[in-house]
Amino acid sequence: MVPNSCKLYHKKSSYVKTICIILCAVVVLSSCASSQSKEDVINKIWNGAGGKKTWQNSRFLTFVFAPQKEGKTLASRSHLWDRYTGDYRFETKTEENENLLVLFNVNTQKGISYLNGKTLPDSLNKKEIKNAYGYFINDSYWLLAPLKLEDEGVKVTLNQPEIIEGTSCEVLHLAFGNVGITPGDQYWLYVDSETGHIKRWKFLLEGTKEPGIFNWTNYKDLGGGLILATQKQTIDKSFAITFPIASVLIDVERNKFTKK
Repeated sequence: MVPNSCKLYHKKSSYVKTICIILCAVVVLSSCASSQSKEDVINKIWNGAGGKKTWQNSRFLTFVFAPQKEGKTLASRSHLWDRYTGDYRFETKTEENENLLVLFNVNTQKGISYLNGKTLPDSLNKKEIKNAYGYFINDSYWLLAPLKLEDEGVKVTLNQPEIIEGTSCEVLHLAFGNVGITPGDQYWLYVDSETGHIKRWKFLLEGTKEPGIFNWTNYKDLGGGLILATQKQTIDKSFAITFPIASVLIDVERNKFTKK
């Protein structure tokens, strides 16, 4: 018969061993996290998206940017992009529910605009091309942000890892110096340590005080192995940026960029 004091000792010993194992695991995880460089995390993101070569081979990209509030679609903007030439087709509805089509080149920012099928005069044409270019920058970034970390002028730093909804995440902070339309914007990407997918992003836009926080979901293969999130939703789920259409196309007729 084992004395009660011995039983108590064995229980305490087992408890101490358990605590030691947990502490060791924490130390190991912390060590692994601290050994990660920002380059390691960026490479993990590329792998999660299908790889750099996959993106390089994705010439034609089409997507629809559709923000939703409490389940109601607020707008729908259609994009078709030849990444090799910069040619672009942008379509949307105006506030007056008229059909706007802008055919332009994102590199030269020159092109032609149509309202309800009619060519706009030069002054309005320049305005609509400028607006379309702004939508291109904004809407494509919501879809392609993980692929733009190594763009010229982007400053990436690695923050301490965090746990997001039970998922271990590396955290990257992005700043832009004097690059882009709104260079004062800041972003934080929370990267799933296992998959390399963005679990969440937080941003503080130029001139604002309150950050936006969105969870990234609905990861899909857009074609050719390019994997991206097609929904970004606020934590309270009241607002979302959705991409009901997002595809890599093998080929596109050239007149899509030249004819209405």
